[in-house]
Amino acid sequence: MTTLDTTPSMAQRLTAEAVGTFFLVTSALLAPAGTTFAVVGLTLAVMVIALGKVSGAQLNPAVTTGLITSGQFPAATGLLYMLAQIVGAVIAMLIGTAVLRELGTPAGPIAPKGLFWLMEFIGTFLLVTTVTRVVIGKASDAAASLSIGLALVVGIGISGASSGGVLNPAIAISLSVGGILSFGNVILYIVAPLLAGALAGLLTRFLATPSELRGEG
Repeated sequence: MTTLDTTPSMAQRLTAEAVGTFFLVTSALLAPAGTTFAVVGLTLAVMVIALGKVSGAQLNPAVTTGLITSGQFPAATGLLYMLAQIVGAVIAMLIGTAVLRELGTPAGPIAPKGLFWLMEFIGTFLLVTTVTRVVIGKASDAAASLSIGLALVVGIGISGASSGGVLNPAIAISLSVGGILSFGNVILYIVAPLLAGALAGLLTRFLATPSELRGEG
């Protein structure tokens, strides 16, 4: 009897990451004013369910970094994931900004205030800690989707007034491509979340029980 191979190929996994990030950026750009945090959080929750079994639905270089530093994901594959995430985000930005121009409501620039980089760090740290703990603890699909989606909602909520609540280097790069985020600021929007993701992964590894480290959940 032939055993079916149900393991997604690398091409399938990278496509899932690009598509998931595409929808994440699209939801952020086109959500009605005042609903962005909720719409983006729900979109992430949906993508975790829809794409989680294909690629893990990381959709964020900071999340990928956290999974690498927590010992749950290989670095070489992580770099490919990050590239796919950036490609998906940029494509979404190009399409989304074109749609907004046609509607006569072009996206305005993000004007970060105060210690915006610190708020990006804190919001991303919350998100990535949640993701890495959910993964290492082998939470159910429903619990993972709900927890991760809500973590993004909270992260955007606490950082939005200062930084716009980007919390995702791939989205930051796409915002720069779309002229919404200045090149001078985009560096901090990339570095702060990546650092937060790396530290969140290390925290998760420190907090993990022996059985979790062995992959037993």
